[in-house]
Amino acid sequence: MAVMAGKAAADAMQVGASAAVRRPATKAAPTMRKASSSSVRKAPVRHRAQGVSLAQRAARVVCGSPSVRRAAGGVDTSLRPQALRGRGWRQRREAVPVFAVDRKGPWHAERLPRIWVTEPAFDTATGERCGRAYVGAYPTDPDRGGWRAFELGSRYFAEGLDAGCGQGSSPAAAQHRIDCFRAAEVLFLHSARRGNLKACVKLGTIYGGDLCEGRYWQGLLESRAGHSRAVDPARKAFAWLSRAALKADSEACRQLGELLCEGRGCTADAGRAFTLFTRALLHAENAEQAGFAALGLARCFERARGCGLSFENAGALYGSAAGWFQEAFDAGSWYCKRPLLEARRGERRMAQELDGRY
Repeated sequence: MAVMAGKAAADAMQVGASAAVRRPATKAAPTMRKASSSSVRKAPVRHRAQGVSLAQRAARVVCGSPSVRRAAGGVDTSLRPQALRGRGWRQRREAVPVFAVDRKGPWHAERLPRIWVTEPAFDTATGERCGRAYVGAYPTDPDRGGWRAFELGSRYFAEGLDAGCGQGSSPAAAQHRIDCFRAAEVLFLHSARRGNLKACVKLGTIYGGDLCEGRYWQGLLESRAGHSRAVDPARKAFAWLSRAALKADSEACRQLGELLCEGRGCTADAGRAFTLFTRALLHAENAEQAGFAALGLARCFERARGCGLSFENAGALYGSAAGWFQEAFDAGSWYCKRPLLEARRGERRMAQELDGRY
């Protein structure tokens, strides 16, 4: 009996020991899982532009511009004397981006950002380009009507067009062109939110031509949403142009008519496109707008889109468009050369169709 009791006691001690060995392993497993889950964290989003110095931010608050010399009316943007502008100064200028933004508001209610505006900087002694310099920030005042934002956006838009035409097709030139249009988009959004119809038309041009190549402004809520989809830029163009076309803006009516003819960003509607081309011609403010509207109407009459087939009307409208485009081209609108050639060819083609000799 004593031997059996001793064996039972030994077995009980062995079971207790094994349980004691297993018990810490079961407690350590949750600790390891917590450590592995906490180690994976998303990178924090920077709400303030890192390239803008504290001095430039202070100058914006005091003078309304990050450049004190520019705020005082000077052409140059730096207070450093010419003799002290060495390699380090040039490297800092070359590192300045096309634009920078400060995000405003929490991620679930984010507003349009503050944008730090730059422009190309040049050496006053040699005239050589030496990077860029911060010259302004928006918004800094209420800007009723959004005309200040429209002016800054138009500068970026023109610089992007010049970059696309004159700097070749290198990756650096392409990136520079896209960044200019991205900055213009943010500024035109500011202007359009303040009721500027011209900014709505510019946004329609940017989205309709996909000038930013898909790299458009996104808020934190939109960028973090896992179920969000990339919106077709043509749909954005249709929405902004529709807003301006309601106010009978000639350029908006013409671009909206082209979208409806091609069915981009909307359902094709030739009848509505013909009406919009007619409205664009009636409300044209200059020869360029009248030429593009007449060219759209001529195409409709030639191809019976939204109207009856009429080579006579098409030929007359092609001739009128050629005259208006020639006037705009002589005034300096170099981009009217291609539609001018199209209008002249269309006029000759309609004359051939009416003559019946091929």
